[in-house]
Amino acid sequence: MRNALIRLENIHKTYTTKDKTLHALSGIDLQIEKGKIFGIIGRSGAGKSTLIRMLNLLEKPTQGRVFINERDITAISEAELRKVRQKIGMVFQHFNLLTSRTVLDNVCFPLRLAGMPKKERHDRAIELLSLVGLTDHIHKYPRQLSGGQQQRVGIARALANKPELLLCDEATSALDPETTQSILGLLADINKRLGITIVLITHGMDVIRSICDQVAIIDGGKIAEMGEVLDVFLHPQHETTTALLSESGVDANSWRELVGGVQGRIIRLTYRGIATAQPLLSQVSRELNVNLSILQGAVGKIKDTPYGQLVLAVDSEEKQYAPLAAFFKGQDVEYEVLKP
Repeated sequence: MRNALIRLENIHKTYTTKDKTLHALSGIDLQIEKGKIFGIIGRSGAGKSTLIRMLNLLEKPTQGRVFINERDITAISEAELRKVRQKIGMVFQHFNLLTSRTVLDNVCFPLRLAGMPKKERHDRAIELLSLVGLTDHIHKYPRQLSGGQQQRVGIARALANKPELLLCDEATSALDPETTQSILGLLADINKRLGITIVLITHGMDVIRSICDQVAIIDGGKIAEMGEVLDVFLHPQHETTTALLSESGVDANSWRELVGGVQGRIIRLTYRGIATAQPLLSQVSRELNVNLSILQGAVGKIKDTPYGQLVLAVDSEEKQYAPLAAFFKGQDVEYEVLKP
């Protein structure tokens, strides 16, 4: 992939005990483009936390190689690896703040470790706390902040050394839904403003849908499916993906429960972008004199793109199906026959 920041090549990770060997990751190949927000989703135990920790080698692979900007970081010294890690920020599920230090001191801490002079690190910390909306809280301690505010401190701290990669390890899992959306909005804004590549792991499809450009579904230590978020949501190919979507309220196959007494053909229409808001059903019904019954439907947004997907029963003469398909394809709407 051109413009890839991260490339994983045949990554395996095993843990061996006296009684057994656990295969946490098995043959992972993955590429992540610069400037994208990339989501990794899977159930507990699927291997997603192990996978994200491979990206900065907090976990080292049993087999395989990790490349950042085409540099094999599995082949460098510990001293060189420490320098690489300075350009990789990490945001944690439970914030990992220093409870005895103020908000300002928490953000200054990694800058002090990097050897930045006191005045410069103070100015940099103030700049970052303004970016995350905490200017009025710089002298407070973590215990005086809400969960969302603590995570904002964690994000500011992770950005301190001007990283090119930001890793988010279940960064919203400890937060309520409203605060989660606030933090996701902040991450999306940081991605746009600073151009930082963000990789986040989650167990929630709603998180992926809100801000990610691309997604990998991991199951049993392997990549089950990967691609653009819009494509994966609208046309899931793997049963794990379908199950995760169903758990988040998106059941692509609920229409099957309604087809017992339905006459005619079952079709699925997939809209993207401006076509989503157009009155195409009423138009085609009038023009072609066909009867349409909606069996299942959803509209919404995936990141910044409006989408819609409808499953319809079409009661029509056979000769009208070809013009029906041509009409929708002419409107840039995907047309699929689910049941002839």
